[in-house]
Amino acid sequence: MRPPRNAPWPRRWLITGAVPVLTWGLRLLYGTLRPVYVQQHFEQDVWRRDTPVVLAFWHGRMLYFVHLYHRHHLTVLVSRSQDGEFISRILQRFGVHVTRGSSSRGGAQGLLAMARQVRRGYHAALTPDGPRGPRYEVQPGIITLAQKTGAAILPMTCSARWKKVLRSWDGFLVPLPFSRVVVIYGAPISVPASASPAVCQAKRQEVEVSLRQITALADDYFSR
Repeated sequence: MRPPRNAPWPRRWLITGAVPVLTWGLRLLYGTLRPVYVQQHFEQDVWRRDTPVVLAFWHGRMLYFVHLYHRHHLTVLVSRSQDGEFISRILQRFGVHVTRGSSSRGGAQGLLAMARQVRRGYHAALTPDGPRGPRYEVQPGIITLAQKTGAAILPMTCSARWKKVLRSWDGFLVPLPFSRVVVIYGAPISVPASASPAVCQAKRQEVEVSLRQITALADDYFSR
C-alpha cells in the first residue's frame, strides 16, 4: 500500500522509509523481552469459548500486544488520522488485518466494518481510550461492538521493569531491551444483544474499572 497522495512529501518519505526500519527494530526489541503472565487463566478460558473475542488494552500499552497477538486471526481498529496511517502500515508488516475508523472520525463506519470482520471469523482488538483520549477512559464503541457480535471483551494490559514512557496524551509505554514485561488479564466481559442503554453504560464502566485495576497492578508489579 502506497502513502496517501495528498500527504506532504516529507510525510510520504517517512511512511515509505521509516516503517520497514521501525518494524525491523521492533522485531529485534521483542526478541529480547522476557514476559511473565498474571491471571492468564482468563485468556485461556476465553479462547476456549465458541465465541469471538475483543482484546481491550489502553492506547498507551499497545506496543507489546502487536508482538503477542500478531499470529492470531485478528483485526485491529486504527484511526483514519495520519498517525493511524503510520500505525496501520506497521501492523500490516506484522501480518495483522487492519480496519480503519475511530470513535471520533469515521467511528460509526469503523465499528460497522469491524462487526462485519468479526462475523466473518476474525477476532478484534481495540484501544477503548483511543485515538485521542482522554487517557484511561473507555469510549462506548467497544461495548457496541461486543453487543452486535456476541464477542467477549478480554481486558489486558502490560508494563515493564525497564521502560520509557513518552510525553504523549496516552503516556505511551516502550519497554527497553532485555527488560522483563508483565502481562495481566482481567475477567472476560460479555454484553447481551438485548442490553438496554443503562446496561451498556454499566458494562462500559465495568471494562474501564477492570482496565484501570490491572494497569495499576502491572505498574506496581516490579516495585514489589
